[in-house]
Order: sequence, then C-alpha cells, then structure tokens
Amino acid sequence: MASATFDALHAAKALTAAGFEAQQAEAITDTIREAFTESVTTKADIADLRAEVKAEVKAAIAGLDKHLWLMGLGIVTAVAAIVKLL
Repeated sequence: MASATFDALHAAKALTAAGFEAQQAEAITDTIREAFTESVTTKADIADLRAEVKAEVKAAIAGLDKHLWLMGLGIVTAVAAIVKLL
C-alpha cells in the first residue's frame, strides 16, 4: 500500500530558493505537514470504525429479532382469538 509522505525540509528549501523568507517557508511547510498527518486514515482507524459499525449492526439485528418475535407472537394470539370465535 502506498503511503503519503512529505519532506518538509526539501519543501522549505524549495520555497526559500523561490524567494520566500525562511520564516514564511517554515510556516507553509508546517501547515502542509500538519494537513498530511491529521488527514491520513490509518489501518487502526479503519479497524476501529469497522468494529463500531459491526457492533451497531449486531445491536440493530438484535432489536429487529425481538421486534419480529413480538410481531409473530401478536399474530399467533390474533389467530388463536379468531379460531375461538369460529
């Protein structure tokens, strides 16, 4: 898997060579470096999200199972009442 890397020193040197002052080049490269490190999703991030989604799906299925069971019980009760009337 490819990973994003950013060479801040190389970028700062290129900026100063292009006419930026050292302080400006440093501020620009720091901002870019922060953007790279804060916006990159790691395998651990994906694994955590997957676990959260899996837990939510299991909880939803459990709730659905209970709901369906209660609906079935209601249908059986209704059919039994109808049979008594016949």
